[in-house]
Amino acid sequence: MSGGPLAPRVLEALVESLDRERFERALVGIVPAKDKTASSAGEKVGATGAVRGDAASGPTPAAAQVLSKILLADVLDETILAARPGDPSFPLRMLLGELGEAIDDDVAFALASGLSFYFRVEMDDEATMRLGIEVSRLYYRFAAERPLEKDLVREASPLLARLMSAQVQRLRFESVDAAGVFDSGLHERVQTSDATRAAIRAPKSFLCRVVSNGMVRAKALVQT
Repeated sequence: MSGGPLAPRVLEALVESLDRERFERALVGIVPAKDKTASSAGEKVGATGAVRGDAASGPTPAAAQVLSKILLADVLDETILAARPGDPSFPLRMLLGELGEAIDDDVAFALASGLSFYFRVEMDDEATMRLGIEVSRLYYRFAAERPLEKDLVREASPLLARLMSAQVQRLRFESVDAAGVFDSGLHERVQTSDATRAAIRAPKSFLCRVVSNGMVRAKALVQT
């Protein structure tokens, strides 16, 4: 995945090409209907508030297992999945809940799929960084289109950046939600920006730095 103008649309194009019903039917043929892992994973997703309804109205076991994996229920720690109000990880749990509630939306599905791919596939730091930046762009797009409460985004962004940083050794992601003024050393304007404005209206991606020296590896996209 490159940093060019085509990169943000890669996951969206994948989502648009899917026949959802055909995809689910294929999954039913692959995953055993009484797979115990599906049951336990589904319970974890329930802890995020992402999946609702009883057995009669809920997803099939195969669909529940896939959904739980897409929402990272088998990857994330219980300190996130079972976080309560006041816990440091609670904003992340709220974000996952919002993502699960909106999973039928293409942007939400693309973000969830991108996060799942990011945390499951081993890559070198460069590839992981490029994917991470695109996933962060989907995150901010999802936050704007959902729309998520500003307080939730402000609290969840640095937590998500820190969580994603655990996948890279020599780099780290940072949110720039608290930045108010455009800095050409840290930020890059998106095409819809007003180049005459210095005030940042909205962040559009994470910043990435080199851990050893703090140098900027990838500037954060912002709208001014």
